[in-house]
Amino acid sequence: MSLSLCQLEIHVTEALHQARGPVTVAYAWPHDWSGGDSLTIDGATLPLHHCGSPLELREALSLDEVGSRVLLVSVPENRLGQDVLGRLFRHRLLHVDRWQLVQDVYDVRQVDPRLFSLAWMPDMLLAVPVRRNSSATVLTYDEAMESCLAPVLGIDAGQIDLERLLVACEQSSQRWTELNAEPRALFRQQLLGRLGPLAEALLAAMEAGSGHAVVAIGLVCEILYAPVAAKTLELRDARVRLEQRLNGFRLKETDGRQWADIAKRNVLERSPLARQEVFRLTVELLDVLGASDFIGISAVLPESLEHRLSELGDAVVKFLRSPDALPSVDAAVKHVLAHELPPSEHPGPECAQMVARLCRREAKPGTSIPAADLVNDYVTNGAWEDWARRTLRGARPEALARAVTKLLDRVATQRMASDEAFAAALAQTAAIGDVPRGVLPIEAALHTVVALLARHNPLLMVVMDGMSQDVYLAIADSLMKRGWNSWTREGLPGALLATTPSVTECSRTSLFAGRLMKGAANQERHAFAQHEDLKRASRASKPPLLLHKAGLEQSHQLSAEAAQAIADMDQRVVGLVINAIDDALAKSEQVRIDWTLESIPLLAEVLEQARRAGRTVVITSDHGHVLERQSILRPDGEGERWRLTGRPVEQGEIIITGSRIDALMGGPLVEPWSERLRYAGKKNGYHGGVSRQEMLVPFGIWTSGYQPEAEGAEFRVDYPTAPSWWTATEEVAVVPPATKLAGRRGSLVAQANDLFSMPPVDDWLSRLMASPSLARQRERAGRMALAPERLHILLDKLQQQRGRCSIEQMAVAIGQPPLRMRGVISAMERMLNLDGFPIVTLEPGSGMVLLDIPLLKTQFLV
Repeated sequence: MSLSLCQLEIHVTEALHQARGPVTVAYAWPHDWSGGDSLTIDGATLPLHHCGSPLELREALSLDEVGSRVLLVSVPENRLGQDVLGRLFRHRLLHVDRWQLVQDVYDVRQVDPRLFSLAWMPDMLLAVPVRRNSSATVLTYDEAMESCLAPVLGIDAGQIDLERLLVACEQSSQRWTELNAEPRALFRQQLLGRLGPLAEALLAAMEAGSGHAVVAIGLVCEILYAPVAAKTLELRDARVRLEQRLNGFRLKETDGRQWADIAKRNVLERSPLARQEVFRLTVELLDVLGASDFIGISAVLPESLEHRLSELGDAVVKFLRSPDALPSVDAAVKHVLAHELPPSEHPGPECAQMVARLCRREAKPGTSIPAADLVNDYVTNGAWEDWARRTLRGARPEALARAVTKLLDRVATQRMASDEAFAAALAQTAAIGDVPRGVLPIEAALHTVVALLARHNPLLMVVMDGMSQDVYLAIADSLMKRGWNSWTREGLPGALLATTPSVTECSRTSLFAGRLMKGAANQERHAFAQHEDLKRASRASKPPLLLHKAGLEQSHQLSAEAAQAIADMDQRVVGLVINAIDDALAKSEQVRIDWTLESIPLLAEVLEQARRAGRTVVITSDHGHVLERQSILRPDGEGERWRLTGRPVEQGEIIITGSRIDALMGGPLVEPWSERLRYAGKKNGYHGGVSRQEMLVPFGIWTSGYQPEAEGAEFRVDYPTAPSWWTATEEVAVVPPATKLAGRRGSLVAQANDLFSMPPVDDWLSRLMASPSLARQRERAGRMALAPERLHILLDKLQQQRGRCSIEQMAVAIGQPPLRMRGVISAMERMLNLDGFPIVTLEPGSGMVLLDIPLLKTQFLV
């Protein structure tokens, strides 16, 4: 085998370093030469001649060349005269010792003797860049093998592992199959000795022509070698068929699962676009192997997520038949959420969570709600239901969508009695000029709350036209995550009450005027600027300023006028109207919108400007809305959801009379309390009726990093708190039907007869607070320790929640912003996790704080 030009240059360089002055270096060269007529040594160009006969050699020696030169001589040395040899370096033809060259290049003194029998090895070693990770003076067998193997696989020597081998099999199949038999066999032996039997399977895939699909085969292995596969005939048969793709190699279960793990990690590191080809190959291979029906086992395939969602749909159908099937819904939801790679923007995971929440809500025994609690029930439960219902409008695939439709029908049916009762209470109070308990008339908001705040805080009032309570909850969630604090004060109702009808020209104008009034944007601006309470809180030269869409937005960005007004601290009161929600309701009912700060960029920019200016922000609306869902059209209405009394009241409607209605409309109205009725063309959503979604207007006070002030009022942190059925992740205890309680009748009767007996109370919390162990833990925590009163409140809250509580709920309990709760939880862990036992833990995925009460009692001996 001949040397390459590079190898020859290395050998000539070493010879010239031993010479004194210019010399003629001649090599015995029995091969042809096509490497050129010069060599570059240490920056100098040396002439090079190939001599195939004694005459050519003498002609080369006779050339008038300055400096050293190189001759490649294809004539045996015994045929050359002494006069010729005497003119050569060392007076003889030099022979290239490739192993000596290897030693020189790798800077070693010895070579493992096992390598000398491998005639192809020196050329491979000299053909690759030298990147030794060792300073040893011996070139070992393993180092030589990996140095030769590295360029074949495209992996740096010393970094060969199964993860990189998988990638190499996908990208370097051709180089591997082009190797001669001997080096390929030795390389295989080297890889097996270092990486184990899975390496042999990967190489077998390459040699079977499946190198391009090694990642896809790994994803298939996740299904074929899942724990359930050993008991499934179809998957066992698929394993046998897979051997054809592995050159007859039979995978062991442990190797199959290891291949699957490596392939999943590889896919997770790829870009979304690069994953698609792997997914396509995987699905095709599953189809060929006859394992497509088990695609739901995969944790990464998009089709797997669809399959899991379909299984969730089946579980929901079973639950609707019997509440006892709730655990199967929880299991199906967990299976959906366990998918590691849901497609971007896929609604599936969020829909699954919402399905679980609504099922937990429906599993609780229904009870009638007193009229006095209808408002509070909607704010604390109904609005969260509506958030889930709105999210589930985008449920897919078809199997889940059909099940969700049935679930939503069940929820809507369950709510009808409460909706009708609220409408009756509204009609009854409206008739006497009053409002239901628990609400503040929208026309009183400026006087009661806004002006009070404006006297002590630069204020920004943001009115989200058409925002219902459920949308406010989603936006509030975004605000909390951005570090905003929500506040309330004693006596402040949980919602405002829209006007009747709940339409913009009545309700929004009344809000900005501070009195019942019907009008448009011009009337609103004038009335807002002339409001007496707001004027007293403002500077005479800067009366209250209200900006509508024209003054607020410029080229889809916050206008310079609005930004300047928010930044101007002399402008004490600024009001803004953002129409994003109301505009979206006017569009097609096929559009699904998730309301967050990110989906309303104008609101996000307004709040950022308010943060910089240090303004207190009031976020509210003028009315809510109901979404389109199988609504019934009744023609001849004056509005989308209201009409005059020209024809009799029908099912789902109610007549509203009273001074509030007379002041705006001049007489009684008929409005639907049912969310299924409309009097206009189909849209995404409607307003104007008297459902709780439309009438109960959200109202929130927000600041960034400080507590608002108001004369005679003390504000406290108050975030929207999710109900237990929203945050719970454990299985819900379902009350069995009455027939199943027959066997326990005796014990139930005994309890009923002993009305005055009380179950024993385990006052472990008091014992804990007085325990010496807790005192020692408090001393060890030092300045990080929580005050006893605060710790008691947090533990009591966790006890009430059966050991599970969200960070937001705990923040409300101690009046602390959620952003600071991580430090509080950390302090609890320091004080309570005795001897390292996880008594208090923060669940990473859900953000729930967990308290192991039995373990706490054991560790603290209480």
